[in-house]
Amino acid sequence: MGTSRWLDVAFAALIAVGGLTEVATDPGTFNEPAAAAISVLLGAAAMLLRSRWPVACLGSFLALVALPYVLGAAAQTMTASTVLGSLIALGSVGQRSRERTAVAALVVTTTMYAGGALLSARPYDAVAGLLGCGTAWGVGQLLRREKERNADLRSLAAELAAEREARAREAVSAERTRIAGELHDAVAHTVSVMTIQAGAVRRRLDVEPERARERDVLLHVERLGREAVEELHRAVGILRTPAAEGAATLVPQPRLSDIEQLAARVSDAGVPVEVSVTGAPRPLPPGLELAAYRVVQEALTNTLKHAGPARACVDITYTGDAVRVEVADNGRAVPTAASNGRRGHGLEGMRERVAMYGGEVEAGPVATGGYVVRATLPVSGGPAEPGKPGT
Repeated sequence: MGTSRWLDVAFAALIAVGGLTEVATDPGTFNEPAAAAISVLLGAAAMLLRSRWPVACLGSFLALVALPYVLGAAAQTMTASTVLGSLIALGSVGQRSRERTAVAALVVTTTMYAGGALLSARPYDAVAGLLGCGTAWGVGQLLRREKERNADLRSLAAELAAEREARAREAVSAERTRIAGELHDAVAHTVSVMTIQAGAVRRRLDVEPERARERDVLLHVERLGREAVEELHRAVGILRTPAAEGAATLVPQPRLSDIEQLAARVSDAGVPVEVSVTGAPRPLPPGLELAAYRVVQEALTNTLKHAGPARACVDITYTGDAVRVEVADNGRAVPTAASNGRRGHGLEGMRERVAMYGGEVEAGPVATGGYVVRATLPVSGGPAEPGKPGT
């Protein structure tokens, strides 16, 4: 039995014990004690429907509230536990049902209690129910929105975990490519030159029969050199084309046009985000556009995790020779993990990614409060060469 079902049983027991105790200790209030006791037990049974069929549960309680008026027995069979049960049922409808159903339930319930306050021989029960309707419904709505927000946070956490895995794969791929380049430049080229030179010397010895031994040794060196170069080329090929890259290329890379969707997800998670675009958007190199997107994603993630209650603004500016992105929030100016001196994928990762395209990143707290991250990426050139400015 799940938690909700146990809660149903607990509420049912509360309604039964409270209602029967009220009927037993105050028999003069109820003109039909047996009918009141039966009403209490029916309410307890209806409470068992709360988590699975909340609308049916509420309808049962409203029928118990309305029955005395319909039969002309005043309100002397309605106990305080019946009122409490109807409020619990109304809150459950607000929490578990669709918005239109929840609003309709609130209107019907408040209308019934408003009429009961005028007709009841115990108007204080009806008035208490009327005052409690808004509270119960509001609590149900708050619980519903909290559940939706938790679901959004779980979804965002899963997306961030997938992003971390993707970055790890990118880092491994970049390292493999770097190693492959070093192997090719520092080893394969040198061995190839050595093999060519050994072959040249060996051909000179072909005209000197008395030096056949030296010629055979050089021929063996030449053969081993060619085999070594072939093995190095195979190793470099494996390093440059890992199996994971083939799968990664099947996933569409995000673009700046996807910033609105990213902002919507962060807004749903609790940090409202406004996006503005200055200048005319134009096609950008895929790698550069991905770098700009990742800067915005990382900055918004840091805002969501560290800034507390805050709002964020994302501004994308297109100029003649660059694209600039700025993410500013008005929360607590908590620096990223990387700027605290710990290795990570925060500010340092942003700078490394942007530097590949000759750009730069600025980040820091704002004097008026909050934190801002700005990145500028030149549009004219491709990735910067190692050792050049911006690397």
